Amino acid sequence: MPKTKVTVIDVGSNSIRVLIASRGTINTLSLCGYSEAEYAGYYEGEFLEEDKLSDAFSKALLGAQSVANHHVDKVYVGVPANFAFCKTKTLTQNFGQKVKILDEDVAQIYTMADDLKNPNYVLISATPVAFELDDGSVTTSPVGKKSNKLTATVSLIYAERNFIEKINAILKNIGVASVEYLSSTLCEDLYLLPKERRAEPNVVIDCGYIETSVSIVQGEGLLDLKSFAVGGGHISADLMECLKITFDEAEQLRKQLVLSVNAGDGDDYEIARAGNVVPISMRQANEITYARLEMMSALIEKCIRSNIETMPYYLTGGGISYIKGAREILCKCLNKNVSILYPKDLHLNKPHYSALLGMSEYVLNNRQEENNKNFISRLLEKIIKR
Repeated sequence: MPKTKVTVIDVGSNSIRVLIASRGTINTLSLCGYSEAEYAGYYEGEFLEEDKLSDAFSKALLGAQSVANHHVDKVYVGVPANFAFCKTKTLTQNFGQKVKILDEDVAQIYTMADDLKNPNYVLISATPVAFELDDGSVTTSPVGKKSNKLTATVSLIYAERNFIEKINAILKNIGVASVEYLSSTLCEDLYLLPKERRAEPNVVIDCGYIETSVSIVQGEGLLDLKSFAVGGGHISADLMECLKITFDEAEQLRKQLVLSVNAGDGDDYEIARAGNVVPISMRQANEITYARLEMMSALIEKCIRSNIETMPYYLTGGGISYIKGAREILCKCLNKNVSILYPKDLHLNKPHYSALLGMSEYVLNNRQEENNKNFISRLLEKIIKR
């Protein structure tokens, strides 16, 4: 029997990435085809150079299909935090007496939770943060347990309808028959953090090229999701402007940065210019970068609306994770220990692949359950697709 292949698309802030994957031996992720195409990205909910967006999707999708030797009919698209928002609701269902909790009881809570009447948004995810029984015990799987009431904290993620309609039109024009949408942030968080670590809330900072998302994940859902339009590309822009170099030269420089070095007057980085080597003051470049990271830290703090002081902080994404010493500066500015999260896959074990691999795992896990879907799964499908 041929293995089921799934195709996921990560709409990054500077590139469109496509991965075709299947289940390998011992339940591992088997990478069948990968491709990416750079594009201008997006800013505050709007695509830049929108007329070139379709070309980027087409190039990335065709490239992955060619590598995998597989024609794609259906894709799963990750909605970035910039085009989505999250809300949580806590609801209680009283049964009047101690009963065994059924699928229908849980489904009723999900139905009650989705009460958004804004036509500009589409529900793309409904997942549990936690269920609490009458004895105070907390679980993510209450079905079969006995209780006289069920309290649930449910995480709902909505995507901008305009984003979905835009991507639908692009994919239809390049021959994709079916599209489903996922929260790239939720998939990434569930993939990077094991279930036991998600028993308590965690902060995940995904810094991309021109956008940073900040999420709080617990259980199987997000408690909060925020983003701001600053990323690693802004460090290059700062270096370009302050050092009077070209943007390409600034990109070269950003990849060399070592912020943990106490640079002296004679310490330099080197960039290539017209076949020559040009020295750049290490102290000056580091000070410029430090200032930008301080500003980003302040924005991260504004995104976190929680009084839970013990939450672990994690960093992923390709914006600053690769800059030596950047993590330590975040730790200092946020007054928190910040750990870098890497994907588990040996072939794509870089932070900027986190969302792509997370979506692949999420879809493949759900596909494995399709043959024996329970009542809740079918109901949630109807809620999300209606």
